This record gives sequence, C-alpha cells and structure tokens, in this order.
Amino acid sequence: MSYAIYKLTYSEGQAYRYHISDEAGRLCYVAEPTGMSLPSPTRRIEFFDLDRNLACRLQPPDVPPWHLEKSYEVFVGGETERPYAVIAERWRWVDVLLLRLPHYEVQLGERRYVAWGSRYGERFYEILRPCEEGEADEEQTREGLGETQPGDEGTKVGQIRRPTAGPSYVVEADVSPLRQAPLVLAALVILIDMQLYV
Repeated sequence: MSYAIYKLTYSEGQAYRYHISDEAGRLCYVAEPTGMSLPSPTRRIEFFDLDRNLACRLQPPDVPPWHLEKSYEVFVGGETERPYAVIAERWRWVDVLLLRLPHYEVQLGERRYVAWGSRYGERFYEILRPCEEGEADEEQTREGLGETQPGDEGTKVGQIRRPTAGPSYVVEADVSPLRQAPLVLAALVILIDMQLYV
C-alpha cells in the first residue's frame, strides 16, 4: 500500500497545503498546517476529507521550540481525549552536530515503529519495526545509508521516498497496522517535511 503526498508551497518552500492521494491517484485528504497562522505559530496540522470534514488533527507538544525531543499526538475524527497514535521526534547530539536528520518513533496502538532518514538519495526514510528486547546485541550499519544507527536492527516494514518527478513524497507500508493508518503515515511525512523547512 502506498500513498502519494503533494506539497503546495509558497515561493520559499514553506508548505501551505498537502494533498494525500491513494495508489490509484484519487485525492483522499487535504492537510493544512493551521498552527502556522496562530499568534504563537505551532506545527498543528489538520486533515480534511473531500467534504471538508475534519478527519484528523496532529497536535504538537506544548514545549519551547528549542527542545530536541518532541512528541506529537494524532487524533482521528472528533476525538480529543485519547490519541490514536503518537509520533516522537528524536535527535542525538551527533545528529545535530553532523546536520543529520532526526529519527521518529511512531506508537500505533501496541506497535512501535522507527523511521530513520538520510538526506541523500531517493530513499529518504526507512520505517522499521524494532526487534524485541534482547534479540539484537549491538548496533548494525544499514546498507545503502552508510550510518550506524542504534535500534535499527529491526525489520523493514515501509519507506518514504522523494521521487524526482510527480509527487513530493511517496510513503509505502508493508504491514497491516500501518497500511490501515494512512493519516498517521501522512502525518509522519508532513512532520518530516516541516522539519526540513524550519
């Protein structure tokens, strides 16, 4: 299952809207960073269906912008109490010093996924299901990315690509919990994109 995300931007690359389409090219959702228009701008993003009904909301944490560790809550529909998923943005000091991309942890129900990125190439981020505790003993180097990453001993279950033509991003998922959560996948991609254009 894959979804294409088209980014509509102002001249300097800042997005004002995202279109999320399915594999057949049908528009499914429109996402807007509504938090940018607040007196104190935030990364709140609202997703609307084709009838302009609120389908999902990505709620940013109430922390100062210089905090490296942030957890975003994904609320589906009109839910306001319990998030459907939580997306945590994680930085290591070596990432900051070497200008690497952050990694993201997605908690979707009982399942946890980790997305590791690389600035170079079409394969932008890999989505992994980490090994269970004790299955992997040491850090491994992922082929193709050339970086040693802690916690990436897991199984690849998806990826985010930046095609050279067509959509801005394509997100693909191979396992059913992620395949059934297109709004969570789209929220992850949009968070990553917003981080690039801070």
